[in-house]
Parts: sequence; structure tokens; C-alpha cells
Amino acid sequence: MIRTYLGVGLVTLATLLLELLLTRIFSVTLYYHFAFMVISLALFGLGLSGVMLYLKQRSLPERDLSALLARYSRRFAVTTVIALIYVVNHSLSGTIDALTPGRFAWQHFFQLSFLYLFATVPFYFGGMVVSLALFHLRERVATIYFFDLVGASLACLLLDPLLRGLGAPDAVLLVSLMAAGAALMFGTDLRRWRPERSSAWLSGLLLALLLANLGLGVIVVGNTKFVERRFLAFSKYNAMSRIEVQEVPKQPPSLTIDAMARTHIYSLDEEALKPFSEQDKINALAYMARKGNPSKVLIIGPGGGTDVLAAMENGHKDITLAEINPVILYDVMLGEYHEYSGKLYSQPGVKPHLAEGRSFVRRTTDRFDIIQATLVDTWAASAAGTFSLSENHLYTVEAFDDYLSKLRPGGLVSMSRWVRIRDMEFVRLCALARTALDNRGVKAPGAHVFATSRMRAGNLLIKLDPFTEAELDTLHALVEEHDLSLIYSPRGEHLNPAAVVLSSPDVQAFYKKFPIDVRPVYDERPFFFYGVKPERLWHALFSGELLSLNSFSVVVLAALLGLVTVLVLCGIMVPLWLGKRQALAGASFSKLRDLAYFLAIGTGFILVEIALLHRFTLHLGHPIHSLRVVLFAILLASGVGSLLSGRARSPGAVFKLQMAAGAAVMVLVVIYAFSLGPLLGATIGWSLSGRVALAAGLVALPGLFMGMMLPSAIRIIARRHQEIIPWAWGLNGAASVFGSVLAMVVAIHLGFTTTLLAGAGAYLVAVLAALRRPPEAAADPEE
Repeated sequence: MIRTYLGVGLVTLATLLLELLLTRIFSVTLYYHFAFMVISLALFGLGLSGVMLYLKQRSLPERDLSALLARYSRRFAVTTVIALIYVVNHSLSGTIDALTPGRFAWQHFFQLSFLYLFATVPFYFGGMVVSLALFHLRERVATIYFFDLVGASLACLLLDPLLRGLGAPDAVLLVSLMAAGAALMFGTDLRRWRPERSSAWLSGLLLALLLANLGLGVIVVGNTKFVERRFLAFSKYNAMSRIEVQEVPKQPPSLTIDAMARTHIYSLDEEALKPFSEQDKINALAYMARKGNPSKVLIIGPGGGTDVLAAMENGHKDITLAEINPVILYDVMLGEYHEYSGKLYSQPGVKPHLAEGRSFVRRTTDRFDIIQATLVDTWAASAAGTFSLSENHLYTVEAFDDYLSKLRPGGLVSMSRWVRIRDMEFVRLCALARTALDNRGVKAPGAHVFATSRMRAGNLLIKLDPFTEAELDTLHALVEEHDLSLIYSPRGEHLNPAAVVLSSPDVQAFYKKFPIDVRPVYDERPFFFYGVKPERLWHALFSGELLSLNSFSVVVLAALLGLVTVLVLCGIMVPLWLGKRQALAGASFSKLRDLAYFLAIGTGFILVEIALLHRFTLHLGHPIHSLRVVLFAILLASGVGSLLSGRARSPGAVFKLQMAAGAAVMVLVVIYAFSLGPLLGATIGWSLSGRVALAAGLVALPGLFMGMMLPSAIRIIARRHQEIIPWAWGLNGAASVFGSVLAMVVAIHLGFTTTLLAGAGAYLVAVLAALRRPPEAAADPEE
């Protein structure tokens, strides 16, 4: 039996790895919004497997269990390769410019649908393995579910090393090899290991394909967005993104993140490439304003080093760097392009740190004369959700308060963002500065800010004390010298939206009248780049209005919701109703309550999981750290909870455990909803190992009880309505599909506290649905 347990664990390990790896690939081949669909397609495939098992029970008998598990594992392996080939060769047609408004066309919808369907198939076959094991070995459900969750949790630990060592396409081929290995493990007999010859042949072929692809690069991501393979000189994946460097003739090398966000790598030794272009002067305004007054500088997101060069060019030699991506820092700037850049990152006085900027600012004890962040974003997706880019903790009111608190007397915060994305980004940047100054009791915030632009970029300077006349003289002279456009100065009157936000005595009236949502955002709801007002949501979805790329994500989310609704109805609900609705005859109300329970825990689990993933992002420094720690801890703890639930023997004991676990989840989630923010803020200065331990412990506690609820319920309904177990599993998966989308809808409009409370509400529904006398029997299946 241990082979079966290990095989199930290997399949769920491969399933979650495939989900995370496809997120990385979609972030490169599509746009970060679309990568979120991987979560929903995985959950849809798993739910569909339960339905098909329910409809085909007679053709999938228990006596053939080992052969069935091996067969579906082989199909999982083969369809994973087919899905990979399709995904890397099909992206949405055309290129969406981040600075150009766009529409979601019907053509995009159909292309997305085909991607969805191709990528769903392997999840269906992987789900069939788990569904078969849970159904036919339901007397051992606690142990099966334990291996299921532990296998999935290990994927969180393996993701980064596999991406670093193999890259995303080859790591997906390894996933297919894992699935074939599980087929070998299952064999043809439940009691004695007899591996099937077809499983052995398939494993050998997939191993040969993986080795061939490592050497020849046949299955690779081709030209996409702003990257052409003919110019590609460097490329490397990690769990955060894919970093590429292109060498185009007569241009400095360009560094891109997930084929979109770009910056040049300049050489300190090549005078021909200096001075920088006039476009770069807008981002160097703070350095130029303090030229002749050597300053201590912090650069958040230095990338290819443009800001470092600008600071050095203006005489500032004490430069601290906070770079979040280890590939950029170690493999590019301190690795492949270290010599080319003139050893820029190892110059005297330059101190690079691998750190997320906001967390670094919170933890450092240093103070700075200039804190610089130039267009810091990645256009990269994590598995945490569709708005992973929009959710950026660098751009919140609390973040600006952190920056201001780390300034020396007379210091400057310098922030650059785009000014022509539907008049939204830079205006909201000004709203953050205005609110942070208001919160500090500043009576005339307009005297503490200065804003300029050139072409499509704008720069905002913020001080804790008012700008002096001498400083304004210098800044106005620089504006004239470098042909910059003045957006706002404490001198004179300015009527553009950004200036109104910075200086208006009634800024709330402006926010209300402005057609785009530019109100300040907070850590509770950190969606800086999302600008659709709630009251205009319906209009934005159905009017054909042009939206910026980031706000466009809400259209993608709506399209995804429509797509999964159709698929869930056609693939799960309608087949269940047409094929097996007679199962609801007799004690129908009792059966519906049992099904409602599984719907509720499926929705509740994904709501709590996604909310916690986002809640711990700032505390741990990056969405990928949150993914690895939070998802690993919640899955592992849930697996342990499942195993512990098997210790309850009698029906009454199982029922009491189910009720106690549900109550514990509700209480803990409600407490977390109101206390996590202050607690995580107070401990953000801890070492990384301390923060990881705290996060894992906090997440594991509710996870332990969440893991008890599904196996306990299966043991109870196995006595009461055994025939609806696969249906319950399918509805649980369907609820998770909708819950994953619902979690982001709630979070973006109401915040993460409300998302957690919604999860607690779902568990309350589950407890109420299960609150009745348990069925009695002579013997318990777990005995």
C-alpha cells in the first residue's frame, strides 16, 4: 500500500509543479494577467476528474485500481508534453504596449480558450489519479489525503532550484517524467509491485526527450513581446521571472524581465555611451539637484545600473542598492556583464544588497539623503494571483511613510512613474505623497513636493521639510537646461490633475470627480496600478472603453470568470445533473447539505489561502517567498491535519472533530483578519529566517484544522450517502475554481481583511451544513 501512497504523492507533486511552472511560462509568453488562469484551470481539471469518476464508476472498478492509477498517470505524462508544446508556441496575437490603451477582443478570448483547454487536460488526468485513490480507498482517506497534500507542498520547495537548473520548459518535461515514474510505482497489482512495460517504455522515452531538449533546445519559448531569439545573449529562469539580455547591434545590451520590462546595461568604461540620453535626465533630477553636495543614496530596483551611473556622474559615491532578483544581481550585473559594465556594482562605495526595496527600507538602520525608485515594476506574474503586479507594496501610503522616515534632514525621495497611462499612474503617485505628508501633520503639502516630466516619464521629488528658495532656483534651472516639462512647483499655479492632487485644499472632491480611480492605496489593498472605479466597472467591462494594460486585467479576470463558468457548467454541473441526478432521489435534502459542505470548504480554503499569500508578501519580501513559505506550510499542515483526523474512530468522534476543526478555522481566520497587519508590521525587522519561521507557524495553525475537514466529511458521508463522494469531490474542485477568482475580486475592491472574513464565512456555512447527528455503524472504516 505504501507504493500507492507514494505514487499519489508523486502525482500531486507533479501537478502543483506543473501549475507553478505554467505560471512562469504564461508570464513570458502572454502577460502577467493571464498567468492567473493556471490556478483556475488546475482546479477545474481536478474537479472535472471527480465528475468523470462519478459518471464512470462501473467502468473503473476497485479490482483494477493499480492498473487504472498507472494508466491515468501515463496520460498525465503524455498530455503534459503536448500542453507544453502548444503553450510555448501559442501566445495572444499582437503586442500590447504597456503605455498604450488596449481592448480584449473576441480573437483573444478564443485564443485564451484554446490555451486553457490544452493546459487543463494534464490536470484532469492527474486529478483522476487522486480521485480514484480517494474513492476506492476511502477507508484510508486520511492517509491518502496526507500524501496528497505533502506531495503538493514539496513542489513549493522544488520550484526555484528546478527553474534555476533546468529552466521552465525542461522543468515541465521533468514533471512529465515524474508522472511516468508514478505510473511505474503503481504497477499492475495493489499488493505486489509489477511495473507495466508501457510505463517503463514511456519513462525511458521521456528521459531521452528531456536529455535531448537540454542539449538541443527543441522545445523552447520563441520570440515573444520585446525579445527576439536572434539577439538573445543571456537567459535564465528563477521562481520570480525569466531574465533575458539582448545584444542588438549598435545598442548597449538591454535587460528584460519576462520579455517586457526593459532597461539598458551601460558601460562605465565606454565614454561613447555617456552622457545618458535626455530621457534619463528626468530620472536623475534628484542627483543633479544635489550635485556638488555628495549624498548617501539608496536605489530601489537598480536593474542594469542606470541610476547607479547617474548618481556617480553627479558626484555621489555612497550608494546602497536593493535589488530583489538574484539573477539580475548575481548572474548579470556581478556575473556575465560585470566586466562589460566596468565592474559597476563593485565600485568603491557601491553596496549591493539582495532585498525587496520596501522590506529593506523597513529593516535598515541607515538614513539617506536620496531614496530613488525609477519605474520599479516587473510585469511578471506569480502564482499568487492575476493582480500580482498591480499589488505592489512599494507604492502605498505606508510605503511612502517608510521612505520619509529614513531621510536625513533635507533629504529627498525621488519616484519616477509613467505620466501617460490614461492620466492615472503619476496622479496616484502624487496622491500617495500628499496623503503621507497629510498623515504627518504637514499643513501645506504642496510646499514639500516638486514634479516634472519628459516624454512619457514623470519624476516626483518629496521632502519632509519645505523646499527652500535656493533649492527651487536649482530645480527650475535644471528644468530649463534639460528641456523638462514642469508638472508642479511650489512656485506658481498649475492646473493639471497631478498638481491639483498636490495642492488642492479639497482633494477628496477631485478624487470623486476624476473619471479614473486615483485615490491613495494602502497595504490592506495595495493595488496601485488598478484604476477602474467600482461604479464604472460595468462600463469598463462592456463599453469597449480603452484601458491601460494594468486596469485591463479586470477585463481578463471577467473573461476568465465567464470562461470557467461555462466550463464548470458544461463539464461538471450539467453532466452530473443529466447523468446521475437520480442519486439525489431519496434523502435529497440531506445529500444537498453534504454537497453544500464541500462547496463551502472548497471556497473557504482557496479564499483563505490566497488572502494569506498576499498578506505575507510584504513581510517576506516578495510574492515568490510568500508562495514558497505560505503554500508549503498550509499544504503540509493540512496534510498533517488529515493524518491526525484518522485517529478519530467512532462516528461520533469523527463528527466532533469535524465541528471542532471548523470552529477553530473560523476563530483563527477572524483573529488573523484583524491582527495580522499590526503583527507583521511589528516583526518586519526580524531576520529572514525569523520571519519565515513566524509565517510558517502562523499559517500552519489554521492549515492543520483545514486539513481535517475534508477527510472527516468523506468518512461521515461514506456511511450516509457513499454514492455522492465523487460528486462531492467534483463540486469541491468547482468551488475552488470560482473561489480563486472571487478572492481577487473581493481583495481588489474590499481588501485582504474582507477576503479573510469571506473565507471564515464560507467555513461557517460548512459547519452549519454539517451540524446534524452523525450516522451510526457497527464498525468504523478507519479501524
